Amino acid sequence: MKIYNIMKVRIVYFVSFMLILFSCQEKKLEPINASKGKPDPVSAVEATPTPGGTIISFVVPKDADVLSVKAVYTLTNGRQREAITSFYGNSLMLEGYNDTNEHEALLYTVSRAQVLSDPVPVRFTPLESPLSKASRTVSISSDFGGAYFSWKNKDEVLLTVEMFAADDGGNLKTARIVSSKLDSAYFSIRGYDTSPRKFAVVFSDNFDNISDTIYPPGGFITPWLESKIDKKLWSIYRLPGGGFLPGDLSFTNFEGRAECMFDDDHDTFGHSPSPSAMPVSFTLDLGKAAKLSRVLIFQRYGASGGTYYNWGNPKHVIILGRHEAPVTDSWDEWTELIDFRIVKPSGTDSDITICTDDDYQAARNGHEASFPMDFEEYRYLRFRFVSSWENRPYAHPAEITLYGEYAE
Repeated sequence: MKIYNIMKVRIVYFVSFMLILFSCQEKKLEPINASKGKPDPVSAVEATPTPGGTIISFVVPKDADVLSVKAVYTLTNGRQREAITSFYGNSLMLEGYNDTNEHEALLYTVSRAQVLSDPVPVRFTPLESPLSKASRTVSISSDFGGAYFSWKNKDEVLLTVEMFAADDGGNLKTARIVSSKLDSAYFSIRGYDTSPRKFAVVFSDNFDNISDTIYPPGGFITPWLESKIDKKLWSIYRLPGGGFLPGDLSFTNFEGRAECMFDDDHDTFGHSPSPSAMPVSFTLDLGKAAKLSRVLIFQRYGASGGTYYNWGNPKHVIILGRHEAPVTDSWDEWTELIDFRIVKPSGTDSDITICTDDDYQAARNGHEASFPMDFEEYRYLRFRFVSSWENRPYAHPAEITLYGEYAE
């Protein structure tokens, strides 16, 4: 029995030793297929310029050993990139240039053994890049409490835009960063007094291209005075006979009251009838005309166990305005000012059971949307709640706050 146990132990040690020995040997990563030499190169190469790049078309050689075609090229900023397609493809898109100089790319066919063909050079001149075109359209102007940035992005590529404002010492500091591929984009940065201040913007793209720092003419912008519109003057608009405007509904239902939507108490709320066909709307009389800069919409906290982003909390809101008192139910008499969808910072809009700390903080801060910079004055606003978070047949906003300046 002892001899058997000793032999068993020796066998275990021997097997372990051999495993360690083989695991320590160097492994060579080699192609699965054996090399058949250099594959034939592509032919009939043509380049068609595009904004910030080119499309290269070619004919792939009739060689069963060819696996793919790739282009190797160097961008304006010195970064080397590759584009690749299978042997089924007949074109490659090269992108990321930020100039209109002549450039060269090298085309290779790649064999199944990863052997490259001789290079086929192709020269091309890119059209003006999307980043360059967008940066030339920038406008920086005065806004309520800050500056208003707008630009065109006709190619609708994703651009990162960093907006700057000078601190009290005159040093530029990042105030806001956005990524947008909108054809026409506009954003504001606020929170500044009415003294002249330096503002600027820088564009960048996904290829590490960066624009120059862009300033407004003269370098400085004087923000307009922005204040909170006085809610003591507000009321729900009613027709001379006392009824609601046709198409509007009462927001005094269940525990909610219409006036609670502008009482500066976020624990109270208005509530449309239930059930009712969405959208539901009401009309707000500001008491006198105002130039409006932005709106904050606050959700009700407490529905369904005390959470945001559920039940009848607004999700899609349209705000319309007019200067004179409305008398008919025609929506054509109103000017659409804001088409606003409330979103979660976490991006979990499709799952109402998930709310991160950022989602909660955004709801507590109020969901903000800007009015267009058309300098019009509006006394009457119509709030149209298109949908709620759980597609409920009602809406129960907690609070609405407006900023801007009452007309003289």
